[in-house]
Amino acid sequence: MLICGLGSQMIRWSPEFRQTLVGHGFQVIRFDNRDTGLSRNYADGPTPDLKAVFRLLRSGGKPDLAYRLTDLADDVVLLLDHLGVPRAHILGVSMGGFIAQHLAARHPERVDTLTLVMTSTGNPALPPPSAEAQAFMAKKGGDKAGAGDLVEQAIANALVICSPAYPPDPVRLRARVAAEIERANLPSGYVRQRAAILADGDRSAMVKGIRAPTLVIHGTADPLIPHEGGEELAALIPGAQLRLIEGMGHEIPEALAAGIAAAVAELAKRPGAAG
Repeated sequence: MLICGLGSQMIRWSPEFRQTLVGHGFQVIRFDNRDTGLSRNYADGPTPDLKAVFRLLRSGGKPDLAYRLTDLADDVVLLLDHLGVPRAHILGVSMGGFIAQHLAARHPERVDTLTLVMTSTGNPALPPPSAEAQAFMAKKGGDKAGAGDLVEQAIANALVICSPAYPPDPVRLRARVAAEIERANLPSGYVRQRAAILADGDRSAMVKGIRAPTLVIHGTADPLIPHEGGEELAALIPGAQLRLIEGMGHEIPEALAAGIAAAVAELAKRPGAAG
């Protein structure tokens, strides 16, 4: 079960990644989170003011949001129910990793193994994103440009968080972002997902209760969620393995996709892992 990150659609998972998992004997399930791709969106409702949400949270208030990350975790359970899958190997990237943490903590009976890629606990004491990554985050979500301009902006955004040691192929990157924008462009959904992340807070205490066999993968060059986030996760989740990848940013580069998928399969086939 592959859980996407903030604003990402299920078509973001590369063929190399999926085919490697299939080659190891797994059925692969991918889907769009709420407010992304072709899943339910809330565009007919208000778009949150993220600064107002942050101020309310700092004052101890509880913002009125369309959904929370716990709802997105429960969505995964409902999808498993619909597909008749009692348990699954769960992999979450970035925000998908936040969702996966809630899933493993709230519904442990549904999780065989847990892989968390480029994600963190949300601990506010962790190092923040780079200044460039913060600027990229602030820019996304308010785009009203034409399709061509959106493609150029998406490419520029991808280059901010890509892997210095594994630069993307320009032709393939352009084709990917164009396909995503053509399939669905929901800038207000990105903002609502960010509000849900803000409201989720610190999961440090919660992840200590996760008992699924866990693999944490993080790039040492991640500008959006620095690698200290992955290191903390691995330290807090009992028995978790940590794999730091030199030169990897906030993405799964094409050059590393098959190897990361193979590591996920290795975890799933480890003695003691159900499935």
